[in-house]
Amino acid sequence: MMETEVITKPHRLKFDVFLSFRGEDTRRTITERVYDALHRKEKLRVFRDDEGMQRGDEINPSLVAAMEDSAASVVVLSPRYADSHWCLDELATLCDLRASLKRPMIPIFYEVDPSHVRKQNDHFAKDFEEHARRFKEEKIKRWRRAMTLVGNLSGFVCKEETVDDEMIGLLVKRVLSEVSNTPENVGEYTVGLEPRVHDLMDLVDVKSSSHVQILGLHGMGGIGKTTLAKAFYNKIVADFEQRVFISNVRERSSDGDGLLNLQKTLIKGLLRFVPEVEDVTKGRDKIRESVYEKKILVVLDDVDNLDQIDALIGERSWYGEGTLIVITTRDEEILSKLLVNQRYEVRCLTEEQALKLFSYHSLRKEKPTESLLELSKKIVKISGLLPLALEVFGSLLYDKKEEKEWQTQIEKLKNTQPGNLQDVLKLSFDSLDDEEKKVFLDVACLFLKMQMTKEEIVDVLNGCGFNAEAALGVLRQKSLVKFLSDENLWMHDQIRDMGWQLDLKETPGDTRMRSRLWDRAEIMNVLNNTKETSSIQGIVLDFRKLPTHPRAENIVLTNLHEKPGVRSVFSYLKNKFIGFSSEEKPKSSEITIPVEPFAPMTKLRLLQINHVELAGNLELLPSELKWIQWRGCPLKDVPLNLLAGQLAVLDLAESGIRRIQSLRSKGVDGSLKVVNLRGCHSLEVVPDLSNHKYLEKLVFERCMRLVEVPRSVGTLRKLLHLDFRNCPNLTEFLVDVSGLKSLEKLYLSGCSNLSVLPKDIGAMTCLKELLLDGTAIKELPESIFHLENLQKLSLKSCRSIQELPMCIGTLTSLEELDLSSTSLQSLPSSIGNLKNLQKLSLMHCASLSKIPETISKLRSLKKLFIYGSAVEELPLSLGSLPCLTDFSAGECKLLKHFPSSIGGLNSLLELELDGTPIETLPEEIGDLHFIQKLVLRNCKSLKVLPESIGNMDTLHSLNLTGSSIEKLPETFGKLENLVSLRMDNCKRLKRLPESFGDLKSLHRLFMKETPVRELPESFGNLSNLRVLKILKRPLFRSFPGTSEEPSFVEVPNSYSNLLLLEELDARGWGIWGKVPDDLGKLSSLKTLELGNNYFHSLPSSLEGLSNLKMFTLYDCQELKCVPPLPWKLERLILANCFSLESISDLSKLQSLDELNLTNCGKVDDVPGLEHLKALKRLYMSGCNSKFSVAVKKRLSKASLKMMVNLSLPGNRIPGWFSQGPLTFSPQPNRELRGVILAVVVALKQDCVADYQLPDVMEVQAQILKLDQPLYTHTLHLSGVPRTSDDQLHICRYPALHSMIWTFKDGYTIQVVKREPPIKEGVELKMHGIHLVYEGDDDFKGEEHVLNETQLTVSQKLANFFRSFEEGEASSISEST
Repeated sequence: MMETEVITKPHRLKFDVFLSFRGEDTRRTITERVYDALHRKEKLRVFRDDEGMQRGDEINPSLVAAMEDSAASVVVLSPRYADSHWCLDELATLCDLRASLKRPMIPIFYEVDPSHVRKQNDHFAKDFEEHARRFKEEKIKRWRRAMTLVGNLSGFVCKEETVDDEMIGLLVKRVLSEVSNTPENVGEYTVGLEPRVHDLMDLVDVKSSSHVQILGLHGMGGIGKTTLAKAFYNKIVADFEQRVFISNVRERSSDGDGLLNLQKTLIKGLLRFVPEVEDVTKGRDKIRESVYEKKILVVLDDVDNLDQIDALIGERSWYGEGTLIVITTRDEEILSKLLVNQRYEVRCLTEEQALKLFSYHSLRKEKPTESLLELSKKIVKISGLLPLALEVFGSLLYDKKEEKEWQTQIEKLKNTQPGNLQDVLKLSFDSLDDEEKKVFLDVACLFLKMQMTKEEIVDVLNGCGFNAEAALGVLRQKSLVKFLSDENLWMHDQIRDMGWQLDLKETPGDTRMRSRLWDRAEIMNVLNNTKETSSIQGIVLDFRKLPTHPRAENIVLTNLHEKPGVRSVFSYLKNKFIGFSSEEKPKSSEITIPVEPFAPMTKLRLLQINHVELAGNLELLPSELKWIQWRGCPLKDVPLNLLAGQLAVLDLAESGIRRIQSLRSKGVDGSLKVVNLRGCHSLEVVPDLSNHKYLEKLVFERCMRLVEVPRSVGTLRKLLHLDFRNCPNLTEFLVDVSGLKSLEKLYLSGCSNLSVLPKDIGAMTCLKELLLDGTAIKELPESIFHLENLQKLSLKSCRSIQELPMCIGTLTSLEELDLSSTSLQSLPSSIGNLKNLQKLSLMHCASLSKIPETISKLRSLKKLFIYGSAVEELPLSLGSLPCLTDFSAGECKLLKHFPSSIGGLNSLLELELDGTPIETLPEEIGDLHFIQKLVLRNCKSLKVLPESIGNMDTLHSLNLTGSSIEKLPETFGKLENLVSLRMDNCKRLKRLPESFGDLKSLHRLFMKETPVRELPESFGNLSNLRVLKILKRPLFRSFPGTSEEPSFVEVPNSYSNLLLLEELDARGWGIWGKVPDDLGKLSSLKTLELGNNYFHSLPSSLEGLSNLKMFTLYDCQELKCVPPLPWKLERLILANCFSLESISDLSKLQSLDELNLTNCGKVDDVPGLEHLKALKRLYMSGCNSKFSVAVKKRLSKASLKMMVNLSLPGNRIPGWFSQGPLTFSPQPNRELRGVILAVVVALKQDCVADYQLPDVMEVQAQILKLDQPLYTHTLHLSGVPRTSDDQLHICRYPALHSMIWTFKDGYTIQVVKREPPIKEGVELKMHGIHLVYEGDDDFKGEEHVLNETQLTVSQKLANFFRSFEEGEASSISEST
């Protein structure tokens, strides 16, 4: 055994890499080279078993320990690897560690086929036959699972003759990348989470569409409520089109505008824009409008006050059916007051779970080592089994290896109060050095409140003279802070609260002596009482608030819509791109504060005063200030004295400043490091910066009026970051950049008038990122070849660029090159020299017809996008692009052939060829060992797939929609990992192979409008199928003129085995006679669409489909009766079932939301209709008069409060409706709660047969102001009758409908016919309008004791149907 020296950074794990291999096969060949490259060249700590395993059946414990002590593993799978049971044991253990601890595993397939590894076939089959004679079945299964897993991992496929230095170099790069992410950068590690999420799934029905659910999670702080809520949210988020997760409600609502800002966050999360709201009341109204009748998922995390719920959620009645609201809180009493549907107490972990969590954070192992086991158990017990305590205290011990060190910390832990989480957390704080403590308190007390990104925090801390990256790294390693994927900083509220307490303890007694101030009221109190403020180090004060009137931009945009014209267009463009003058803009500052109170704060180094006006002499600001953030600064000219002293970071973003006085002055000490003037639209000139030699970052993004960059910027030798993005008037950049010796990032994107780059651009030798997208530059300077460190270059949408210089190939550090949407006609051959290039984008290069052959030399390339370009052929050679994972060549209209060398792309995961004219795919495509996604959509010339496609056994998704495929090869069934298959509109595909049933993993199958008429008998073997959509045309027989012949699909008896099927669309299958009873076996069905079929009866087994929610039988013209239906049904569509005579009792369908019986002319009654409490939409146009009487009788007994749309035969409207236009006049102390519109329409006799729309769209409601329409709404009159008889439609619009929001005093509402009509032949015979006010429909008691004037609107409607029914009944009896 050999171990390399430990490198300087402390590690808990002993090894960086565990090298697994079969010694007899590879010890002296590839394994030796890999070990040499990793250990001797890169100095990684590599474990390699030099002696080989000792004899015996069990793996050596020392090897298990080495595996557990390794951050990652490299597995060399060779021909004889599996004949060793020790190797298989080793592999299985490594796979377990990969699953449980997320340890990276990199396979090398040396002289073996990856598919043979994952399937254990070919010569591996003989190895397993031998093992089966000796070992138990359970062990064999474990080994097989490990081989299957590693065989599916993307790795390196090689043979002895292909192992060269380049291949080893790529492997080393991959290993270094994986190891750098572990173990210091620990991801989210959870224990016991899955069963808890499962518990929540059992408590609520996330698929429901029948009611609004509220779920409450409660438990003490640090118990894991937020983690559980996030995991549950991620689990169910796909079931909701609109969703939002609001975190830290308690903390964020504590500010003056906290609730208002949370309301904006919620609305933005749902609608994707920030609303203009003035106060919490208006915000509440906006939320009500935003969520109206929508199925929404909302999570409010850490609620501690009912006012928060009232402001953010409002009333349950606002939300659409199926909405789920999740609330987490420490106070269970809040949930009791809310009357939540379900509550869940988040309890402590079990001892076993707690030990596992602690072991991970302290040792990066699933369980402690023997020597530390007892100590670990003690720690777990003392910490109270709280996840946060275990994570933080475990992280504290991470860099402590000796038992004595652990014992010392345990003694400290014992001194904490039992169950006192803050005491446990403080032990971690005490272990920090002085600088780290200051950084922690700055973060906890100041930066968290400001929601700063990591980059912004690093700028500020570096400006204070701290080593920011190092300090934040320590805080992260100790689990005191985390950085999310978007680089935002996150800290648990318990840790933040500890920071607040520690800040208080620094200066006990007088709160004015506190070192950091973040509470607005406390800050104002301190400023008004300026005694004893000398200890204050930081203040954050943000008076950001929207003005009480619409923003100028919204005003001009409204004018543009209402009064289109040159003047309005000019006004809008002026505001959008130039901005208004200060006289036109609302005042940005919300409050004025004198400067004097800041003068005694001699230790003040951090100051945020956003949207504040400072009155007085700015020279009085403390000279110790290192950082000022003054966004919304009202000054037009920034005085020089603001920049004096030790100021390192100046942030005046989003301000109205026009000028900054010249910084070239003897009075300025030049200590500035960062200047942020982002969004200063009025800034006209960049000041002279030559005196500020320590500047590292300059941001002028969106400074619209800037025209040029002064020469002084080019002399800033320490400048690292220069940002002029989206400065559209910038026409001149620097002529001389030779002084920018340290610059790493230069952003000029969106400078649309910038046409020339400095000729000496190559002098910026440290440059790593150069973004030029959207500029007018015509060429890259020849000196660019000096940019040896450039990693990212973007020329996207530089439409004047026609060629690149040959020297581009010298940029060997380049990792990302974006040339999309340029006018490039060719690429230089030197592009093949970009040995580190990982992403190349050539999308929509309409003039680029050829790619140089040298592209095959891009050994590091991972992503290649040529989508929409004019490329005619791909110059790929065998073995080229060994790292390519994503290749998009879609919509390349000239790409007719695909080279056979495609099979050599050993790492390819995704291949997109949609919309190309390719005629065939090469057989070699089956050699893509790890392909997961293949897109061939709209390949109109592609008729067959190669037999070799069956070898692509890792394929997850295949899209053939719109292609000309005529048949699938018999090998198709070998795609055992295929999850999604799309074959819609494959007009030539007539049959499926018998092997189709072997697609064991298939979840989703789409075959809409394909001519397949017979499903193979094996179809029922698709045991994992969830979605099956094979609808056929014509969709509607009932439309006159439909000439298409019906399709007839033969369904095998085995279909009843599809027990997991949730959605079945079998419209137009031509199903005759009876639907077989076996349909009732599909117990998972939620959506069943059987429209336009020929069966006359349905099986009684339908009632057993307990999960069915939507059942569509539109245009089933032969159907005669509907049997009892499942009780969870929410939508039942029976429109145009002309032969339907009877419907079973519906009274049990308490979730039924919509019932459509349009043109069911033979139905006489709907039993149970009056009991459908959830019914909102009932469509019965075109039914017979006898049916009408029976239904109206039932409606007279029904509760109509929920009814939104109702249609049935009828020729009159309720007498208490107003006919003709109605003028709105507000009633004192009574809100308008809704509008009900009733119309009687009929189709003219000669138009009945020709009206081919699904709905009548010819009636509109208009709201007028002074006889001018302000608002027009088309009534949803669903169902077109097959008769010219009169039809009554009643449409109800609740308070949240936009029509109601439009009403104002004196406005008029009227009902009119659409002009011009969409379709001729509709008569509007009668209409009525009724306004519903507060109290008109709110009574919930028995109404038979009330007189006519006291009845609710809903009861009046019921009485109307009773009178309607009596009148029609007498007329029917008279006629008989």
